[in-house]
Amino acid sequence: MDGSTALIILGLVGFAVVVGLVLRGSEAQRLRRAWFRNTPLPRVQAEESLARHVMALKERFPGQEETWYLKKILSDLQRDRR
Repeated sequence: MDGSTALIILGLVGFAVVVGLVLRGSEAQRLRRAWFRNTPLPRVQAEESLARHVMALKERFPGQEETWYLKKILSDLQRDRR
């Protein structure tokens, strides 16, 4: 395999990884979808509820990333269902 073939293969692999990440969405988007799947509320109320939860956690634990808050909310939801 010569250098140009290896470069083409690396380019295709890199492209496939980027496309996969874009199609999968960000971690925050996946966590938000998980919230909507796991709450029985209508979409508008679920969005409002999620926003309230995030705001409350931001006051209690300032400086965390968005994904941290979303993971905490989903973890609390699962814990409360046990």
